[in-house]
Amino acid sequence: MRRRRRAVDVGPKVDLHCHSDSSDGRLPAEALAEAAARAGLAALAITDHDLVPVLGHGDRQFGASHIRLIAGVELSTMHEGKELHLLVYFPDAMPTEYADWVRARTVWRAHWFDECARALGLDDGIRADRAAMEGRRTLTRVHLARAVVEQGVAPNLRAAFNEHVGHSSTVIPPLNVSFLDALTVAKDCGGWTSWAHPPPRHAEQWAQRFSAAGLDALESHRPVKSARNRLASLAHKNGMGITGGSDWHGWEKRKMGSFRVPARALHKTDRALRLVNETACREP
Repeated sequence: MRRRRRAVDVGPKVDLHCHSDSSDGRLPAEALAEAAARAGLAALAITDHDLVPVLGHGDRQFGASHIRLIAGVELSTMHEGKELHLLVYFPDAMPTEYADWVRARTVWRAHWFDECARALGLDDGIRADRAAMEGRRTLTRVHLARAVVEQGVAPNLRAAFNEHVGHSSTVIPPLNVSFLDALTVAKDCGGWTSWAHPPPRHAEQWAQRFSAAGLDALESHRPVKSARNRLASLAHKNGMGITGGSDWHGWEKRKMGSFRVPARALHKTDRALRLVNETACREP
């Protein structure tokens, strides 16, 4: 008779990377936070692209479910001709100086969207809306891809990305901030930084340099497990921590909260961001 394995209590679970409909996600931020809380997550970072957190930070209650919101953002940057994404977090409120810098990035993205639309030959009606121009929502390649499909330039989103708006596009204007410059701004404002979904070969090439420049962590824990140990080992080798997140947008089949990371597994990040308020947290 086989013995049943005892369940190991690994403590509160968190998700430090997801998106609301204020950038290219499906759900409004409030609904996203509620879904995460009801799924049993203890802490959540809604890291919309180049956008100040629309829900701020701190403890939230949804019925009997409690969750702590971590102030965060995902920045789109360039390094040696490659688009890289930088996650920036704060244990408390995002500092005003940094929020102003991020908001300027949001507005720049709105103008970038218009440049892209013109470069792709899209109708004049496909332009940034007022909310984007005022820095209240971010327009991304996903929005461009949808516009390309709606205009009949591509049959579907996959083709739109592959042939028109993806990172390999020679038509789309380049981003105007470097990874290292964005990292410097974040660190000067007290942010905890992580390289989002780093391609392993590029991580092995640049992790040491980025660590020396102040990068705090690599995002090693993601739904795709193939490179998890490789990235975690690389982070440790270079004196960095690790982060983990679902990169959930709401368009995928999996539910919010189906991917979760034990806060204690993130070590340095757990301590830096005070991920879990042990007195308030309630395990599912």
